Amino acid sequence: MSLPGDRDQTTKELESLREKIHQIESSQAMLRQAEARLQASEQKYRTIFDNTGAATILIEADTTISMANNEFVKLTGYTLDEIEGRMTWVDFIDQEDRERMLAYHYSRRIDPASAPRNYECVLANRAGRKLTCMLTVAIIPETSQSIASFLDLTDMREAEAALRAKEEQYRLLVETMNDGLGVQDERGVITYVNNRICEILGYSREELLGRRSFDFLSDDSKSTWQGEMIKRKINRHEPYEVTWQNRRGEQIVTIVSPRPILDSAGKYAGSFAVFTDITSRKKAEEALMISEEKFARAFRSSPAAIAITTLKEGLFLDVNESFLKVTGFERDEIINHTSIEIHLWPSVEFRQGVMEQVREKGGIKDLEIEFRIKSGERRKIVYAAEAIMLQGVACLISLFTDVTEERRLEREIIEIGERERQKIGAELHDDLQQHLIGVEALSLLLVNRMEKFGDAHLGLARDLVELIREAVTKTRALARGLSPVYLDEAALYTAIQGLAKQVEMIFGVSFRLDVRRVVNVKDNASAVHIYRIIQEAVNNAVRHGKARHISIALKPRKTGLTLTIADDGIGLPAEIDLKKGLGLSIMRHRARMIGAELTIQNNSKGGVSVICQLAREL
Repeated sequence: MSLPGDRDQTTKELESLREKIHQIESSQAMLRQAEARLQASEQKYRTIFDNTGAATILIEADTTISMANNEFVKLTGYTLDEIEGRMTWVDFIDQEDRERMLAYHYSRRIDPASAPRNYECVLANRAGRKLTCMLTVAIIPETSQSIASFLDLTDMREAEAALRAKEEQYRLLVETMNDGLGVQDERGVITYVNNRICEILGYSREELLGRRSFDFLSDDSKSTWQGEMIKRKINRHEPYEVTWQNRRGEQIVTIVSPRPILDSAGKYAGSFAVFTDITSRKKAEEALMISEEKFARAFRSSPAAIAITTLKEGLFLDVNESFLKVTGFERDEIINHTSIEIHLWPSVEFRQGVMEQVREKGGIKDLEIEFRIKSGERRKIVYAAEAIMLQGVACLISLFTDVTEERRLEREIIEIGERERQKIGAELHDDLQQHLIGVEALSLLLVNRMEKFGDAHLGLARDLVELIREAVTKTRALARGLSPVYLDEAALYTAIQGLAKQVEMIFGVSFRLDVRRVVNVKDNASAVHIYRIIQEAVNNAVRHGKARHISIALKPRKTGLTLTIADDGIGLPAEIDLKKGLGLSIMRHRARMIGAELTIQNNSKGGVSVICQLAREL
């Protein structure tokens, strides 16, 4: 049985116990509330940590990354599972930055103020790409942990580098451009010039900066400059021409292409301009004008007939007075008409052939042709032409030298010479040769009598007979050489054969003849010209070329003949002028007389070939 005192004590103890239980329950409730608030706070800061715009990590004292946010995952390319608790920040840092940043890491934990809070470093991501980052690091108070955020500057740095490269390109462009570039303020004071401006004016950059552009102008351009400055202030900026005076006092002409410079409020703040030096062009234009004036005077007053035509159509653009005089046309009958329309050329095909030569060689010289003048008369013309460009059109400047009378006189002189040759040949044949034959007969009679009487001088008499016979032979050969072909016989082949035998006998040269007997030249004058060409070519081969073998070929073609004389001599010397040698020029002239084209050239294996092509029947 319990006592009353004991019950009271028990009751008190129970009350105390109940109070303590209540306190414990209250404390547990508060703890649960605190834990809930802590979890909510952690969740809140974790959400902030994960979604902050900068890549952020939480770093332990041993450099291990205990937390990383989504931006750091994106920056590095690794997953959270790969990073958190498994990797250190050192794993991401470029080798060159590690030592420096490790020193910061450890010193910061001794004294947070001993290490910089912000600095740049190079981070390598999973793909191996190096990223330039701005790093912000701070120690979490009362812990050994630090929090670091990375701001990726790579794109910005690359953009800055590209911008610097572009700026350098533009700077080099401005400094090395062929034209001058200058900038002046609203008062006309120079604030910038490139190297070309300095070259144009002959002053250094330091001498130009801070001075007025106006001070370097020539007196006759100052009013123009002032007027243009007024226009520029109202945003008018057409190119214009001014003259400057350089350091040496020379006049420099430039084209100025300006642009106004406006401030942020749209107010005129100065201008810049490109300066193109046209001094040389101006001088060239002046020289060209003088040259054109000289050419025009020479063109108009030249005694030679000159014409300017288009190359393709032959349309006459201009002719001089001598051309009108030679052709007999009036100017309005020529200008804006073609050479085919006025029937100047022998044929359309002939002109086309000549123009092809001009296109291939750029010109043509000393081409002798027949032109028809207004009256219908054919005139002998020496034609020369050169291709030129006039305002982008291929044209031809042609020179016509009328040699009709000259060729007629040359033909008469040659014909007179041939007649004299034939006359002398005939006299040698009919007179001297007959006289020598008579002397030979008397000498033979004398020898016969001396043999009969046994005269002691018989030997001398026989020698005399032999000398007279040789004189007869040489007289006959000389007569044949002077007049080898006669009008009353088709004997060109025989004449060539005789020439070959004569040269063989005198000079010991061997001949090969390829002259067909059917090649008969009906025109005696043409036959003589052909013979003389052969004679001159053979003479040159023997006397100058030292030839031992000569071949002569005369073959018919559909529209004429081809004559070839080839030798095995030493050939033509390099310095010889084929147009000035007397024998060569006579051969060319004889070829012209019969309408033939003569070519003289060295053979590939030595010696010379003379080729005469006759384009008509004789």
